[in-house]
Amino acid sequence: MMNSLKAGLSYCQPGLSFVALLCVLLSLSGCAGRLNKASQSFYADRPEQALETLQKGDAFGNRSELLFLLEQGVVLHQLGRYQESINQFLEAAVMAKKFEKISASEQLGSMVTSEWLVKYKGEYSERLWIHSYQMMNFLLLGQYDGALVEAKQALQVLEAYPDALKEDYFSRALIALCFAHVREDNDAYLVYRKLAGDLPTPKAVAMDLVPIASRLGMTDEVEKFRPYLPAELPQGDAELVLFIANDRIPKKRPGNFFLPPSIRFSFPYYAKTATPPLKLKTVSPDYPSLPLITADFAAVIRRSLDERKTRLILKETARVAVKEAASQAVGDKHGDLAEVLLRVSLLLLEEPDTRSWQTLPARMTLIRVPLPAGSHKIRLDLTKGGYRDNRRVELPEFHLNKGERFFYSLRF
Repeated sequence: MMNSLKAGLSYCQPGLSFVALLCVLLSLSGCAGRLNKASQSFYADRPEQALETLQKGDAFGNRSELLFLLEQGVVLHQLGRYQESINQFLEAAVMAKKFEKISASEQLGSMVTSEWLVKYKGEYSERLWIHSYQMMNFLLLGQYDGALVEAKQALQVLEAYPDALKEDYFSRALIALCFAHVREDNDAYLVYRKLAGDLPTPKAVAMDLVPIASRLGMTDEVEKFRPYLPAELPQGDAELVLFIANDRIPKKRPGNFFLPPSIRFSFPYYAKTATPPLKLKTVSPDYPSLPLITADFAAVIRRSLDERKTRLILKETARVAVKEAASQAVGDKHGDLAEVLLRVSLLLLEEPDTRSWQTLPARMTLIRVPLPAGSHKIRLDLTKGGYRDNRRVELPEFHLNKGERFFYSLRF
């Protein structure tokens, strides 16, 4: 703490003027403005324009470079340019690991100014969702070995932050599906079995657990989960797999707490939002109600941020102490006016880091539709909330051989 205090005092010499400090803040907000502009274009159904904005890159070094890669990955996925999306997310995954180690100079700068000076590392959930999008991308391209690699990496993130990510049922089911698709039955069973215990009911995974447990010779497990199978089992030796995203994740907001004369504590938070679960009905052909697995990404990311609140509070408390000591030292040496100017500068610069991955959906849903082998042209009715939120989607015609899966991604 003493070393940080001495460094802070050295950093805050009067030569670092009020104007210079504000220039730093304005420069930092420049890249955020570009990210916001891209997000606005994306949600105004102008993904190409959003992509063009994002490709200009981070306007302030590489402090938000990770976010530019993540946003491009989602936009490219939405455009159906899955290989390009893979390339962006591969780079993002490497960068997220690299940014685990923050340089001493970054830590010093953020101790007396703002968390915006630190490279954006991503919330725990955002690190997982890099691999979630990669799994979808690889499955959509038929590159199943690539999907398996991403599933294993996603599982490592889940194991590192089990409490924060427990309720991301979508990503967990996607991991299990990637294992099952290449007949890695042992791994698929372990993920599905744990998921069955964490879901409100095992019904959504019973159709997977029962055949996998049967192949593994686990007769007790077969009998345990057989009662959860749908009463009316859809018939089919092939399958349609839908990845459905809906709505938008809430923005990260600034929260502030003031103490006179010039002490400001600032923390980011995600506002609570209500995103109704998705409902689906196959119109053609007319299927019975199908089990689905959904995850409230908004709730998961709030919990992810809450997981690191203790570290945020400790650092914010240390930063307030450094700023207070620095202001008093400048006042003792250069007079009251210098102290007031520094206090005002540091107060204005105390901004919580509200950078976030804005193109994420609020909810992701995985739906599996058993189908017979052959050609199919399917229409879906999607509903979220009331009758005004209905949408009919007609999938492109596709052909399935016995044992095949057709993967399709859409956003509602």
